[in-house]
Amino acid sequence: MVSLTTVALLERKPDISRSLFTRYWRDVHGVMAARIPGFESYIQYHVTPQGDTGASTVEPFEGVAIVTFADAQDRAGLASSDISRYIQRDEQNVFRRALLYNLEAGANQTLRAGTGRVAEHAAFLLVPASGIAPKTIAAALADNGLMELHLYDLVSGDPAAWNKTDIDDGGAGRRFAAMIQGRWSNAGSAQRAINRATAEGRGEIAAYRIDEIHVMVDRGRPTQLGLRGWDALRTIHEAGAVNQLEDSVVEAIYRLPKTRGR
Repeated sequence: MVSLTTVALLERKPDISRSLFTRYWRDVHGVMAARIPGFESYIQYHVTPQGDTGASTVEPFEGVAIVTFADAQDRAGLASSDISRYIQRDEQNVFRRALLYNLEAGANQTLRAGTGRVAEHAAFLLVPASGIAPKTIAAALADNGLMELHLYDLVSGDPAAWNKTDIDDGGAGRRFAAMIQGRWSNAGSAQRAINRATAEGRGEIAAYRIDEIHVMVDRGRPTQLGLRGWDALRTIHEAGAVNQLEDSVVEAIYRLPKTRGR
């Protein structure tokens, strides 16, 4: 069965720091979002725009979220669940823009398999809806050090329906044809590949270095990070209180089943 994917491109509000954005998205907003029913997986990618790759217009996104769902019924909870209205309201605390692309089945392709959960020497590239062929850009990213490559077709998703945060263009801003996620074995391979891709894209391809990856939901269930936030987990580990991480504790405190049935 082919799962459905939703991609969110997130821009930080300019009046909050990057540090606060990272902590709030991970430990407050992310913990809330991990409780939306129906998520099969939810991964946060904290990214930095790369301004020296030749792109003429680098959108200032600092977060990419990728969520998967088993089917359309599960994805309906993203908009219709009780917690969703609070999620959208909370976005206004930290995001200037939150562009959500609900992709059709098969809209994302794995061109080279990998875990997608290693930040080192990894990046996203955004291909604008300007006639540049996404697969041409993906081909330019090939390098001896290429370890992983994923292509997300964003054309089928309309982010305007969800976006409530854009204070300037009301969701009618620049649109993208695809997002490409790559990872290389070393920094040199990554930079060479990104330079080739941006040159192939005539300066219109924006690149984003992946700094941190946080798995909030995995296999249909919130992770310990998705339940508690980073500070709580760090405190538990520092105290050696491993019994706080047992399934029975999670079930008792958070009212979550040990396994999620389908």
